Amino acid sequence: MNEGYSYLKDKKQVFTKENRINKRNKYDYKFKIESVNSKQVNLEVEGVELSISGIGFISDINFEINDILEIAFKYNKVTIPAIIKIQHTNLYDFGFLVGGQFVALQDAYRDILKDLE
Repeated sequence: MNEGYSYLKDKKQVFTKENRINKRNKYDYKFKIESVNSKQVNLEVEGVELSISGIGFISDINFEINDILEIAFKYNKVTIPAIIKIQHTNLYDFGFLVGGQFVALQDAYRDILKDLE
C-alpha cells in the first residue's frame, strides 16, 4: 500500500494502489464544463486536484466512466481549454468526486502545466 495525500480531505491517507504517474496538486477553483459527449452544457464544478495528466473535481452530476468532457479551467491566470475522459467517479458528501484524464490538451497549455510535475 502507498501513502498519499488527499487534497479533498487535506490529510495523508493510505491508497490501496496509486495509479497516478504524475504528482497531484491542490486545485481549489471553480471551472466550466462546456460539453458532455458532444452535447452542449453549461455546468460549473469545484476543482479539487490538478496534475499535468488530469483534473479532479466535485460535481452535482454523476458522470459515467469514459464520458468525454470539454472543459475550460484557469491556471496561472491563463484559461486552458481541454478535453478530458472520465476515469473514476465516487459518491461524496457534497455530490460526486470525479477524476478526468486529459485526452486533448494543446502543447502550449501543457507547457504551462509543466511546473505541476
